[in-house]
Amino acid sequence: MLLRTEDIMIKLPSELELKSIHETWKINYIYSKQNRFTTKKIAPYELDIKGLTNNHRKCLETLEQWLKRKANRHLGAWLKAISEDTELHFHDYVIRGQKTLWGSCTEDKIINLNFKLLFLPAPLVDHIILHELCHTKEMNHSQNFYQLLSNFDSSYRQHNKILKTAYKFLPNCFS
Repeated sequence: MLLRTEDIMIKLPSELELKSIHETWKINYIYSKQNRFTTKKIAPYELDIKGLTNNHRKCLETLEQWLKRKANRHLGAWLKAISEDTELHFHDYVIRGQKTLWGSCTEDKIINLNFKLLFLPAPLVDHIILHELCHTKEMNHSQNFYQLLSNFDSSYRQHNKILKTAYKFLPNCFS
């Protein structure tokens, strides 16, 4: 299926590879006259999106909401586990869909994670989570920050380099 958005053709995905959690999902678009869109898992790793599927923008919004719920479960648990292992504590977390950030941390120790992390390899997700947790102690990118980060991620320089091109892991519709 194709979507025309400001003269750019975007292909709706028929499959999504969520590298970080080792899942590949088949996506079906089922036309219905209902104005409301729904998602339904119909088999292991198979999802139906039902609604006015000729509205591709709404299909993508519905798929994004499903991915955010999935990210909330998986990335939230991941963040909590790493926080406990490192004893770097946060107050809360939020799943977002930022255009240019993989994550961020507020002064109130609220960690924002991008649902698109689901598409990245697990070692990069570990790195991003560790990076944001280190901001709970150092709210900058000083030498102290990188020293702290290196205590938990000895390959942080390599991970930072890979992240510069990590959008290649995203489906076109989410990049």
